[in-house]
Amino acid sequence: MIDRRPRPWEIAYNGFSWTQRCAVTPLQNAAIRAGRLIRPTTCTVCLDDRSERPQARDYRFLHLEDYREPLKVYGCCKRCHAALHARFRDPDRWHDLMMRHSRAGEWFTLLSLDPASQWQPYDVTYPSGLPWKPPVSDMTFDFLTVPTDPVEHDARKG
Repeated sequence: MIDRRPRPWEIAYNGFSWTQRCAVTPLQNAAIRAGRLIRPTTCTVCLDDRSERPQARDYRFLHLEDYREPLKVYGCCKRCHAALHARFRDPDRWHDLMMRHSRAGEWFTLLSLDPASQWQPYDVTYPSGLPWKPPVSDMTFDFLTVPTDPVEHDARKG
């Protein structure tokens, strides 16, 4: 086996390993198939809404900051998603994107530029979380919550 440097996407992100990050994809795909998650058509960073070719340049990534919440996605175009993940090793690229698209209070304007945050747990870097708006206002995530109280469980069923 050849020892190599990790590829950029294999590096931890907000304290989540590559394996943990990959584990959410099947959950997201199942939620899309079940109608519980709508694939974004607009990039939440640059607001580009070209999505006529979802498998090509106009594909919208389901970006996550907290991988414990697999359906709290931020739609990102390829350009913005790549810049977002490259912000630690190429901060000028991220800065240029922010200069073009920054809007006060938006989630991406609050992201850490400290390279150490890649390995720190999400809650350490973002103790108050990040703002998030569901793509559909009436979307519920009940199926992600496992009730521990049998009475609560029966109330949800009926």
